[in-house]
This record gives sequence, C-alpha cells and structure tokens, in this order.
Amino acid sequence: MREIFITGAAAVTPLGRDLETTAARLAAGDSGIVEVSVAEGGDRKGAAYAARIAAFTTEPEMPKAKARRLDRASQFAVVAVTRGLAEAGWTMAGNEEETGILLGTGSAGASPLVELERQMAVESPEAASPFLFPCTVANAPASIAAIELKIKGPNVTITQKDPAGLNALFYGRLLIDDERAKAIVVGAVDEWNLTYQLAYERLRVLKTATMPGYVLSEGCSVVLLEDGVSARSRGARLWARVAGAASAGSPVSPQHRRARPEEVAATIRAALSDAEVPPSRVGLVHASANGVPWIDAAEEAALAEVFGAAPRVERIKLQVGENPCSGALQLALGARALRDEPSLGAVLVNSLGAGGNQIAVVLTAP
Repeated sequence: MREIFITGAAAVTPLGRDLETTAARLAAGDSGIVEVSVAEGGDRKGAAYAARIAAFTTEPEMPKAKARRLDRASQFAVVAVTRGLAEAGWTMAGNEEETGILLGTGSAGASPLVELERQMAVESPEAASPFLFPCTVANAPASIAAIELKIKGPNVTITQKDPAGLNALFYGRLLIDDERAKAIVVGAVDEWNLTYQLAYERLRVLKTATMPGYVLSEGCSVVLLEDGVSARSRGARLWARVAGAASAGSPVSPQHRRARPEEVAATIRAALSDAEVPPSRVGLVHASANGVPWIDAAEEAALAEVFGAAPRVERIKLQVGENPCSGALQLALGARALRDEPSLGAVLVNSLGAGGNQIAVVLTAP
C-alpha cells in the first residue's frame, strides 16, 4: 500500500472551536458534558447528560447570513473542514478533482427532519420550510462542505454509529491507494437533538442521575489524508503515518454491547500486524471507553492481554461524550500527539460500536 500521511486536522467540539483548545482543555481535565434537565422533556427522574456545544458561530469561515440556512451539523462540518485544509496547507485551486471528503455520522440530518415533520403534521405541508429539506439527510454535511470548498473528488458518508469516523479513514486509505484522489478529508460529524436523546433514554443506555451509561455528543473532527508522494513534493508537514487498520464484528445486541475481551484483543492485534508495529512500540492508546461498565471492563482486559503493562491510555469520551465525532476527534488528537511528540512511536485508536462492530487504527510517527 502507498504511504499515506495525516498532514492536518481540525475539530469543533463541546470543549472548543479548534483542536488546540480542545486538546488543552482535555489535558486540564475539563468536561463538555452538561445536564439535560427534566424540563427539556422526558419522563426520567432527575437529570440526564449530553455533551453539547453551547455557543457556536460559523464566522469567519462562513458568514452568518449564509449559515442561517444550514443545519448545525453542516455548520460544524464547513468550519472544521475549512480549518483542516488550512492547517494542512492544502490548496484547493487546481486540486478540486484530486480532493475528496468522507464523513461518518450517527445523527446528522435528525434535527431538520424532526422539525420538517413537525411543521407538516402540526401546521400543514404548505407551511413546511423548503430550506429544511436538503438538510434532512445524513450526507448533507459532507455535501454542503464539498460545495462550499469546491471538493470534487470522492464524496461519501458512512452511517455506522460510533466507529464511523474510523471507518471513513479505513475507506479513504483505500481510495488514495487506488489513486482516486491525492488528498481526502476524513472524519465525522454529529449534532445533538432532544428526540434522539429521549429515544436512547427509553432504551436505558444513556447515563442518568440513577444509572451508568454513555453520553451523546456533537461536533465535527477531521484529518486530511494525503498520498505520501504528494505530501513530500509540496513540502507538507507530516503529522503522522496511517500505518495499519483492522475491522471486525461480533453478533451482540445493538444497544447492550457485551464485548468479549478476546475478540477486542484480536482486532487490536490485527491492526498492529497490518502496521507491522509490535505492542512495545505503542506509546499511546485512545480507548473506546465510554462509561458503560461492562464494555469498558472488556476493553481494559483486552488491552492488558495485548500490552501487558498498558502504555498511556486516554479516555476522552468520558469528557466529550460518544458519537462518531468523538472517534474522529481521537484520530485528530492521536495525529497531533505524534506531530508534537514523535518519540511516542505509535498511537492506537480503538472504537467499539453498537451492533458489535470494532475498528482499530494504528498511527506512527512520520
């Protein structure tokens, strides 16, 4: 396979509008998780929790007047993709056909769809806003970002729940190796909305005041994958090399994820083998840990099986919640860590998803 590097990254998260602010606040132990009160809806006793972006503006990347017609997920995507390309120093002019975009999502399009259906049911079909309809589909953020930035290469949206951002990287790596593009923006985007929150609460999988669980998140995180020949020829700063990846699945309940440590360990080993990286070379693990006790315990057992005395482990979903956007943030943070600290050697990003799918990605110092 061709050498493929990450040459830039960006993030819009509950902890900041950019990757550096988010990383600094994560390191300080800050949390973007806030209460969802009973007053907002639902029949729970006490509060539930969500990782929400309280205040957000698209300026200076996009004027407010233009952004007003877009859903929140598309706004997040336009800002993150614009900043990611700028961070990588990638020039779009003349490279439109050589640039692609692949975003994962678990919730993009949900809020516009809910509002459109409300308008049609409560008011009338004639009262429904025509501006909502284009944003009611999951691929709206990637499509809108591509239109705004003139990205004319491969354009794909992956809806695979939590590992979708890593799956975007998995697929993007293959597209570059197949010479379908020289550079591809990969990552994930999500929006928080009350309808999803209440639905997951009914399934009893979210954290509340009375029970453990995971926390829904929102935001957009992206990295720029670039062909090694292209990156070197233009003198790009190489953040990290995409060295290996592995994907596997086990048939478990879509919501009550009862992971098996031996299967999690096998996928991690497969990713390390693909990267030709021994466990001893891994200096940092971004774990999938999300606050669900039986899932977190299985992953901890798997890491102990693979690494023995595990290297440094980051568990950012306990601070920024879980959704595909969080897995993509782990990729961005892993690449950033190797950019600033090449002595780490390698970074493992692991993601377990609803339904039993798992993806592990290995990044190495360039």
